[in-house]
Amino acid sequence: MHISPILYLFLQLNIWLCFTSLLMILATASALSIPISSIGMGLLLPSLLFYFIYIEDRRNVSSEDRINNPYRTHLVEQYRTPLLVTEIVALCTYELILIFFILSQSGIGPVYLVAGQLPFVVLALYGRLKQYPTFDSIAVGSTWAFVILFSVIVSSAQPVSVEVLKVFAAWFIIVFAGVESRNIQDIEGDTQVEKATLASYLGRRKTKLLEVSLKAMAVLVFWLIADIVTGIIVLLYLILLQLFRFLTRREDELMSAKQESLSD
Repeated sequence: MHISPILYLFLQLNIWLCFTSLLMILATASALSIPISSIGMGLLLPSLLFYFIYIEDRRNVSSEDRINNPYRTHLVEQYRTPLLVTEIVALCTYELILIFFILSQSGIGPVYLVAGQLPFVVLALYGRLKQYPTFDSIAVGSTWAFVILFSVIVSSAQPVSVEVLKVFAAWFIIVFAGVESRNIQDIEGDTQVEKATLASYLGRRKTKLLEVSLKAMAVLVFWLIADIVTGIIVLLYLILLQLFRFLTRREDELMSAKQESLSD
């Protein structure tokens, strides 16, 4: 028995990443010794922004999407209007919270409003960046790391420091590794449309080894710059990611098996 289309989209559109980003905020606050209570509505900024970015990216169906994920593509096109409405709501809420912090926090000026729009620039350029190996992973890794640190800084008025840059680097490594790991399952479709990725060059085994090594190194970095509790939070975040990816792959396999049985 398959899950409903809505739950399927929840998995396939990576909407669950919006919720797991709360653990990223928690780990970042712990690493920088910032009370989570001082972040307040800043907890919502990554979730809202990532929701908009992922929905907007998936609604712009690419040729490799039709090959790698035909059923997901079908559902995205079927629910195009509701998805558009929800992403607009997420975007407006993100901007309102950002403006609230800029108006209420001393030391947080209009430049932060401009900085908060940088992820949208990456989204606009993402189609071109995906044409080059590792560029998509670098773009996504940089954007995620920036959004997490930016949300903490703008909500708590935390100054930029060496520790902030270290946390940025650690999150970048984790997200970069995760993107290349997800590229493994798209090797066939990416190859057909001549889209080169690091995973297509390294192959499945070496890409998986790279992912595990980079993520282990990032957990160690969090442990060293903060404490073991922070390292455990990051480890729990990674375990949660693996759980959702397992559920997503399992549903993919069940859907593929169903489609094959219908075509026989």
